[in-house]
Amino acid sequence: MDEHQLLALKPELDRFLDRFAPLFGRDENRAHARRFVQGLLHGGERRSIENIAQATSGGPVRSLQAFISTGAWSDGAILRQMRGAVLELLADDDAAWNAAETGFPKKGTKSVGVRRQYSGTLGRTDNCQVAVFADYCSAKGHTFLDRRLFLPEEWAGDGERREEAGVPAGVIFRTKPELALAMAADAVAEGVPFRWVGGDGVYGDSPTFVQGVRQLGKRYVLDSSADARVWTGEPRVIPPEERPRPRRGRPCTQPLVVGEAKRVDEVVAALPATAWRRLTVAEGSQGPRVYEYAELWAWFSEGGLPGPRERLLVRRSLGQEPELKYHRSHAPAEVPLSKLAQVRATRWTIEEDIQSAKGECGLDEYETRGWVGWHHHTALSMLALAFLVLQRVRLGGKSVADERAGGACPVDSPAGGVGVGRRRDPAVVGVAPRAEPAGRRQPSQAASRRAAAARRGK
Repeated sequence: MDEHQLLALKPELDRFLDRFAPLFGRDENRAHARRFVQGLLHGGERRSIENIAQATSGGPVRSLQAFISTGAWSDGAILRQMRGAVLELLADDDAAWNAAETGFPKKGTKSVGVRRQYSGTLGRTDNCQVAVFADYCSAKGHTFLDRRLFLPEEWAGDGERREEAGVPAGVIFRTKPELALAMAADAVAEGVPFRWVGGDGVYGDSPTFVQGVRQLGKRYVLDSSADARVWTGEPRVIPPEERPRPRRGRPCTQPLVVGEAKRVDEVVAALPATAWRRLTVAEGSQGPRVYEYAELWAWFSEGGLPGPRERLLVRRSLGQEPELKYHRSHAPAEVPLSKLAQVRATRWTIEEDIQSAKGECGLDEYETRGWVGWHHHTALSMLALAFLVLQRVRLGGKSVADERAGGACPVDSPAGGVGVGRRRDPAVVGVAPRAEPAGRRQPSQAASRRAAAARRGK
């Protein structure tokens, strides 16, 4: 956002931040919060604390650094208030809650949670931090609701590193699906209205996650890996007490599943041609977007035991080399396949939120290493993104419902660009700009600016 645009929006930004001001405590912290959010939105070559202080005519840089790194204010309270503001305009009982992780490349070993691990941002295993984010998507728009920093086991068990980074004593190792489930449970406890849960194969292949979502009373449409195991006929499970007692050794303590589970891709490969039907999912700028779909009832293996009967969904592209995507949903039979395709499309909104937060709101441009600083910075970046999304809604930005065009799924954006907070599924609609890239995301705008600056300096 350039200086002219930010200046035009500043009265609205000030009113938006007024509702959060009491949560920052003393007047100095309130002033720092305003400067910091304004600086994140201002952009520039690099949103360092020094640059933010200069761009906003702020106070001493060290004071602003202390506000982020060790300030006595609760990022959790800020996000709860932010969720309230978001729901005032976006709330919908039929909304989707989506989870996805993203990486933050880092050097050294001091930044909290950093290690060599896979990062979709980089498209490879490298030194980075990883966090799980959750977004809220309704027909009115979408934005972040929550996030959790992933703390690897080697960090969780290292008392010295934990103390140096300021990791609270109650924080223990949790897998990414466990972190996502905790955020979904918190949303339910807060009364956030939503019906659907979405996520990629990391979450769809996790028994902990799918079982937890069912216990929360929510429906899911989750991606599944090709090598997930399913039964296509209801398997028989023999309890341990009914299994024949072995002649030697201890009695059986595990149930026995009668029947072999097969890989998802093997099951799909055996489908007859009549199982597939063409479905127009959207009207694109160059005509309708058409895919072939098939679905069947299956029992997914959850830790070696069959889960409840649910729907295995398959989407196939129409090219010379068709691409298959597998999904699972426990939605009842009366929910049409077209609705499930639409719900699955909302999953890409969280990818756009991550990209927008990094490019427009400095999500990945923090300079702090500790637990408190990371949570403070990301909370304010999420707050900045929420402001942009809600401002667009208030100004009468075109809603998703207005953009739908008589197909199974919505046409979420015209070709040529995407507005912040506007629903769009490049994987379904097939829009060329910002199509799903290798490694999940393109570099942020900030990274592009830094690269350009480096080239100019050569």
